[in-house]
Amino acid sequence: MKIKSKYLFINFLFVLFCFTSCQDEITQIENPNDQETIVSNSTLANLMSRTTANFGAADDILDSASCFSVELPVTIVISDITIVIETQSDLQQLESLYNESSINDDFLDFVFPISIIFNDYSQIVIENEDELQGFVSECGSEENDAIECVDFVYPISFSVFNAGFNLIDTVIIESDEALYGFLNGLEEDENAVVVSLNFPVTLEYANGDTVEVNTNQDLAEAIELASDDCDEDDCTAESVKLNLKECQWKIMTYSSFPEFVGIDLVFYSNDTFAIFQDGSSFNVVSNWSVISTDGETYLYLETEFEDLGGDWKIVECDDNTIQFTKGEQTMVINQVCEDDLNCSLTDISSILQQCPWDFSDGTGNFENDKMIFNANGDVQISEGMATSAIGGGWNLSVSDEGILLTFSDLTAFQESLEGDWLIVECDTDRIVLHKGDQTLVLEQNCNGDLFSCFGDFEIVECTQTNNVPVFNLSANTIGLVICTESFVPSFHETLNDAENNTNPIEITETYGSLVAQVYLRIEASNGDYEVFNVYLNSESCANFDCFINTQITACGIDGFATFNLTEANQECGPDLAIYGIYYYGSESDLQNNVNPINPPESYTNLYNPTVIYAAVLNVYSNIIEHIFTIDLIVEDCNYFECFESFDAVIEVCDDGSDGPYEFNLPIAFANCTPSADDITYYETLADANSDQNLIANPSAYSASDVSSIVYVRVEIQNQFEIFPIQLTVVTCNVGNCTEGDINGILTECLWNVASYNGSDNLSNYNFHFEQNSGIVVIYTDTITIDATWSTSQASDGVVIDFSNVTGPNIQAINGSWLVVECTENQLVLHNVNDSSIEIVLDRTCE
Repeated sequence: MKIKSKYLFINFLFVLFCFTSCQDEITQIENPNDQETIVSNSTLANLMSRTTANFGAADDILDSASCFSVELPVTIVISDITIVIETQSDLQQLESLYNESSINDDFLDFVFPISIIFNDYSQIVIENEDELQGFVSECGSEENDAIECVDFVYPISFSVFNAGFNLIDTVIIESDEALYGFLNGLEEDENAVVVSLNFPVTLEYANGDTVEVNTNQDLAEAIELASDDCDEDDCTAESVKLNLKECQWKIMTYSSFPEFVGIDLVFYSNDTFAIFQDGSSFNVVSNWSVISTDGETYLYLETEFEDLGGDWKIVECDDNTIQFTKGEQTMVINQVCEDDLNCSLTDISSILQQCPWDFSDGTGNFENDKMIFNANGDVQISEGMATSAIGGGWNLSVSDEGILLTFSDLTAFQESLEGDWLIVECDTDRIVLHKGDQTLVLEQNCNGDLFSCFGDFEIVECTQTNNVPVFNLSANTIGLVICTESFVPSFHETLNDAENNTNPIEITETYGSLVAQVYLRIEASNGDYEVFNVYLNSESCANFDCFINTQITACGIDGFATFNLTEANQECGPDLAIYGIYYYGSESDLQNNVNPINPPESYTNLYNPTVIYAAVLNVYSNIIEHIFTIDLIVEDCNYFECFESFDAVIEVCDDGSDGPYEFNLPIAFANCTPSADDITYYETLADANSDQNLIANPSAYSASDVSSIVYVRVEIQNQFEIFPIQLTVVTCNVGNCTEGDINGILTECLWNVASYNGSDNLSNYNFHFEQNSGIVVIYTDTITIDATWSTSQASDGVVIDFSNVTGPNIQAINGSWLVVECTENQLVLHNVNDSSIEIVLDRTCE
C-alpha cells in the first residue's frame, strides 16, 4: 500500500508567507475586520471545507462507499467485458445500466491496482479486492458530512495579510481540491497570517440555480441553506408512500436472492401490496408501511416470502428508483408507470374489486354473465342463470404497451377470455380491453337485481347402498351463485311450504330423498321473495372398466392346482353392498345364474387350461352389469428351485474357546422357507431321509467341531427334498481394519452383496456409499433406495449401521453389523445381535 499527498504546495505557501518582511514593497490597505476574515475552524471555514471535500458518494456504483471515491480513469470487468471508466458521464451511464437491468449487486470487478481518494483528497493505492473491502467496511461506520448540493463557481481569490495587516499575497483558487487544501492549511499555519475572501462569490446549486454573495455571513447562510436542502431529500416517509402508490414497481436488483429480480410490486392505498411474477405465476396480497425512526426511513413488508419481508432501510431514492438495504442485502426497485389512461394501475385494481361487472365482446355470448374480481387474485364468472360458476385467476401488470389485465386458469371460456388484455379506456364504471383484434367491454353493475342471480337448478348424484341418493342442496345451488345482494335462502319439499316459508328442510348438506324436486326460496332484505325449482336426479356411478379378461397361473401336479379366483379382481372395488361378483364354470351357468362356484377362494380346476366366467351382478335388481373371463393355467413347477439355487453356509466367530459353538440353522434358507409346508433339521442324511431324530432346537444348535454338516428336510405339496448346511467356525477381524480404513474403502468404489447367509438372492443390489452426507444409494436395474449409513468403533471392532433401507428383501440389512473380516476388496459382516447372520460385501472399482 502506498500513500500520497497533494498538500505540500500549501505548506510551502505558508512558509513563503513567513518571509514576507523581506519584500521590497508592502501594500497598505484598510484592515479587514472579523466579519471579513476566514478563521481556522470557524463556522464558515468548516462549511466551506464540507462543500469542497471530495464527495465519495458520487461513485457508489463502483465502490459502495461514500467516504472515498475511486480515482479515474479506472478499468472494470462486467460479464467478461473490460470497460474503462474515464469521466463522471461514464459513471452515470454505468449507474443507468445497473438500475435498468437485472444484474446482481456484485456485477463488476476492478482491474487492480487502483487508487482511492478520501474526503480530504489524500490517496491510497489498493492492490487487491480484500484491501478494498477493508476500507469499505471501515467507511460504513463513518459519518459523511460532505455537502454535495452546492458548488463554488471558480475562480475565487483570497487576500493574505501579515500580522501588521499588510497585503502580502493574493491566492487564486481554481478547484474544490485546491480550496479544500488552502483551508486545511489555515489550521496548520503557526504564523500570524490573516486570510480574507474576495467578494463577490458565486455559488451553484444542484438544480442549476446560482446565487451571488458579497459577505461572509451571506456565504455561510447560502451554504447552510443548501445543506438543509440536501438533508431534506425525497426519502421522507410521506414522499415515499405517495411515490410507491403512484405506479407499479419492478425489482431490478436483489443481492441475496436473484430469483426475485423481475418481480412486480403494486402498493395499494389500503396498506396492502400485491406481488406479481410472469403474468399469472402468482398474486400474493400482503401488508406494507413506511416509517421514520432515528433519522432513517424504512419500508416494512409483511409477507410469507421470508427473505422479502421485514424492515428495508431506504438509502437512496428519487421519483423513479429506490435503493434499500436490509442487513447485508440490497434491493433496487424501479417505477413502471402507464401513460394515456385516466386510471392508474392501483385505481384499476380498486374499482375492479368494488362490484360485479357485466362484460361483452360484441357477440352476445356473455349477455347474462357477470365477473367478480376478488382481492386474492381469483376471478369468478356467473354463467347464464348461475347454475354453475366459472373460476380462474386475474392480475394487473405493466408492459411496454401499457396496463395489462390477465385472465388465467379459467375453467371455461379459455379461447374467448384467457390471456393478456391491454386496457385502452378506463373510467370508474367502464373499462375497454383489447387483445389482438378482439375487444372486451366491462361495465360495473353495483345495483343488480337480487333475483336475477338465481334460476332453476338440477342436481345429479350417485345411487347409494339403499338405492336412495344423497344431495348437498346448499353447495350445488346457492354455493354456485355470485351475488352481492343480501338474501336469506331456505329449501322446502312443497311449493306451498316455500311460498308460505314453512317446514324448511333442516339438513341441506346431506339431504337423502327419492323425491324428484324441492323448492328454493330466496327472500330479500325488504321481505320480497321468489321461489326456484331444484330438480333432483340420480344415476348409477359404478365403473366396471377394472374388470377385464385376465389369467391366473399356478404351480401344480399333473395339471391340477388350487386357485383363488378373487385374485382376478382384487384391485377392483365396486360397492359390494350393491354389487356382487359371481364365478361360474360355464357360460350357460352364468347366463342362467345357476351353479356359482363356492367358495371362489379355493377352486381346483377340472381341466388344464380352464376358462371361468365371472359376472358383476346388481343384488337389488338382479341384473348382470358386466361379464369377464378368467383363464386358469397350471404349470409344472420346481418347488425346490430356491433351495437348489445356492450352497448354504453358516459361519460363526471363534470366541477363543474349544467349543461347543452355537448356530442358528433356520437362517441358512431364510429366504426360501416361507414357500415350504414343513422344515425339519437332522444331524445325518439317513435321519433326514427317514424323518427320524430331528434336531429339537434348530435356532440354537450346538456343534463341537469347527467344521460340520447338518441336513434340512423340506416338504412342499407332499414332496420332499434334503439339502446340506455347512457349519464353519472362523477367525474374525482378519485384517484388523480401523474405522478410518472402513470409511475409506467403502467410499472409494461400488460394493455388491456377494452373499447373505450363504444366499446370492441379494446379489443384484449395489451400494454407493457417499462421503460426508451419510447417504448410501442402494440400487438395482429397476429400483433405487436412498438409505443412511454410519460407522463407529466398538470394543470388538468396527460397527457399520444401516437404516431407512426399504425394498424387497434388502430391508433385512437394517441394523448394526460388526466387521469380522476386512480386506481391500471384501468385507464380512455379522449382525451384532445374532452373529450367525452374515453379509459378505465385495468391492467393484472401475
